[in-house]
Amino acid sequence: MDSQFQWTSAACTDVGHVRARNEDACLDRPAQALWAVADGMGGHALGDVASQAVVAALAALPAQGPLEDRLGATHAALQAVNRELVDEAARLGVRCIGSTVVVLLATDGRCACVWAGDSRLYRLRGGQLARLTRDHNYAGQLLATGWITEEQARRHPTRNTITRAVGATPALEPEQWLDDVADGDIFLLCSDGLSNEVDDDTIAAVLARHDVAQAAPELVRLALDAGGRDNVSVVVVRAARAG
Repeated sequence: MDSQFQWTSAACTDVGHVRARNEDACLDRPAQALWAVADGMGGHALGDVASQAVVAALAALPAQGPLEDRLGATHAALQAVNRELVDEAARLGVRCIGSTVVVLLATDGRCACVWAGDSRLYRLRGGQLARLTRDHNYAGQLLATGWITEEQARRHPTRNTITRAVGATPALEPEQWLDDVADGDIFLLCSDGLSNEVDDDTIAAVLARHDVAQAAPELVRLALDAGGRDNVSVVVVRAARAG
């Protein structure tokens, strides 16, 4: 729990216009300063089971303690779910039961993100939007090495080929990011159902214009209006200094 800041947040998810079921899952726990989006890997068996398992494990994390301890518990929970999903896939004889994940947690004026896959974390600070995660997919690798541009990565044919995810391989290697929180910071966690459909300038304008309760459904609506070719999930989070 973060005693230095008051947190408000809102989550919204939609199956979209194409998929038969929603394989995304969200976690919205402002009282615990804990949020997550998990996206069951499209085209794989039981993607919704995987995303729900990830969110359930994160929801059981302790809300108290130093940020480093909470980070350690988050990593341990994700590793445990990874083992369970790999074992379940082997038991059922399917290639993969997997999910991307992006987690945000905060304690005593600091925040941390843990992620695997292409679900993203953004931050709006001082009117400037920054993406705080990098996509774990082949398009993301090409972008990181300068072979393609950000706009090309959004439409690249390898953008859906995930290189890291919970349940994808026996060895899970999530990344993490840490920073201080500033008064008025707005964070956005989202599945690629948003980022593939709505550009960063539009996302920034929505986050700047609306409170969290309005911004979350508005972003989902924009993704649906742009085609809604995938499940879309967002969690919008705002920090305000306590007192």
